[in-house]
Amino acid sequence: MTMKSTPVRHAGIGILAASLLLGTGVGNAAPAVAAAPVCVAIAGAMQITADCIDPQFAKPVIDSETDETSPVAHHRIRAHFEGTNIEFNVYFHAKQDLGKWAGRFFQYTYPTAFTPEEDTSRADDRAIGFALSSGGYAVQAGNKSLALGYRHTAAAAKFAETLAAKYYGSTRTISGYLYGPSGGSYQTIGATENSTGVWQGFVPMVQGVPQPTSYNFLGRSAAELILGNKAGQIRNALLPGGSGNPYAGLDPAEEAMLREVHALGIPWKGWEFPDYLLGRSDQYPQGLDSDAPLSFDPTYANDFWNTPGYLGTEVSPLGNRVRAELATMGDTVGNRWNIANRFYYRYQTPPASEGWVGLQQFLKADGTPLYPQRPVKDPGFSGFVSGNTAFDGSINGKVIVVDNLYDTDALPQHADWYRQRVQASLGQAATDNYRIYYNDHADHQNAPVTGERAKHLVNWYGMAEQALRDVAAWAENGVKPLASTNYHVSDAQVVVPENAAARRGIQPTVDLTVQGKESTSINVGQTINLRAKAQVPPGAGAVVKAEWDLDGDGVYTHAPLVRVGSVVTLQTNVAFDKPGTYLVALRVSSERTGDPTATFALAQNLDRVQVVVTPGG
Repeated sequence: MTMKSTPVRHAGIGILAASLLLGTGVGNAAPAVAAAPVCVAIAGAMQITADCIDPQFAKPVIDSETDETSPVAHHRIRAHFEGTNIEFNVYFHAKQDLGKWAGRFFQYTYPTAFTPEEDTSRADDRAIGFALSSGGYAVQAGNKSLALGYRHTAAAAKFAETLAAKYYGSTRTISGYLYGPSGGSYQTIGATENSTGVWQGFVPMVQGVPQPTSYNFLGRSAAELILGNKAGQIRNALLPGGSGNPYAGLDPAEEAMLREVHALGIPWKGWEFPDYLLGRSDQYPQGLDSDAPLSFDPTYANDFWNTPGYLGTEVSPLGNRVRAELATMGDTVGNRWNIANRFYYRYQTPPASEGWVGLQQFLKADGTPLYPQRPVKDPGFSGFVSGNTAFDGSINGKVIVVDNLYDTDALPQHADWYRQRVQASLGQAATDNYRIYYNDHADHQNAPVTGERAKHLVNWYGMAEQALRDVAAWAENGVKPLASTNYHVSDAQVVVPENAAARRGIQPTVDLTVQGKESTSINVGQTINLRAKAQVPPGAGAVVKAEWDLDGDGVYTHAPLVRVGSVVTLQTNVAFDKPGTYLVALRVSSERTGDPTATFALAQNLDRVQVVVTPGG
């Protein structure tokens, strides 16, 4: 291990790359170099170029260098910026693998503020392994202040290039690719709109945008209040073999709430896991509701319960239900705020021209709001997380968005909202710089898909990895990626074709039937036949793996493949020894080159059927 603590000023990649110090890694001191310009801010957003100096991150300090073996052999450099609490790590190929570097790097970003004890700058095993296997080194900058946006990531990326030039002994041009999920997508968009030359491509994942009042979370909280006791029956109606009518059995207030919340764009598919949608799962330990008064609008709760035009005074089934809920909870100050807060999205309605189709249900035919409007806008967190970016679609470099159709946190329609801004900003050039891929049976979480979630969700991270490889080939060699997913927006819901060739994008499709249908009823011990076909979009590779979950417990076993042209077919017979309702699933994985041994960049999807098993005679 080599320990260092020497500040090195970044004065432009081209200058420092040729003048780094001697030593096993990067050396101890840098010679004097020509002055570089200071980065400037425009409308509050710092404009970062390859050669400007961000004064907040002007002094990178190398703390250590180590040769490590996990998850694969690599050389790690740990560093920080003097005068800040920002640490970052760079992961290079091991000395024996230097020839595997293809002149690029991949950089993950996420805005969570962690405790001082946590090493947030350390990339996880997957990020390291993917980068090194894809011809790149990995960079990751920790973030202990939400307000940094993309600035610290840019400074880390630029300094890492000077380290790479010395470590790999190369003067070649280095290409970089920034990616991040959720809040990290805010940072990624901030970087593509406000930087040039630092990165050449970007992959925002499960894309968040600065929507009014965070209405998707408020709408879900409202649904939890009104529909919580009906969540199971709504889910069952939407499952394979269900009635298909989620409104059946709801009273007028519940029906009104369900229509409203899904007109917001909260996907029907989210009811597959209602506890998550309603904020009752482990991922939401605090829930979605709050008793706290709104600091930016302290008179709101009083108006909600006392002023005509608000739901708290409205004579309607939903208004009556809201007042009944308050009576049940107890008419105290905290409970009045708790219920009022959930419906705040009704009272800050932007004009239709701003594109928030989920809120247009609250506009009259003449375009004016149906309900009273609050004079104060919720500041939210999108501004400081994104670095005050405009979200106007003025992207620099190649962008591939990876979004998911089961996502109730970052709504699928919001990615389309941003796509329209890219189209307006770039015009015809958008086709040469932008793609969007929607994935089915995938939600917001990028953690391993296990347990209850594995019954109906796939791991979407491999599709993001493929997008990163595609954006690199696009930026470096002009290789156009596959066409964007074919979709349309109906009532704020993103709708895609069932067939892979029509859907396009990069995800395979699966069509599973039981006895030729999506559901069947049988007796214990009776044998039934399951048949499936799987396809990949044109140019997206080949299905390389299939797995059955025959008892619906989220645990999968290998299924042999039979290939007929571009279609993979599967079938099996199964019998059940216990009564019950089983959601049988088939999960498939495809890979761009058809490699069945691939670890990264696997595209997955699944399909399910319902089997009702009765004791019989």
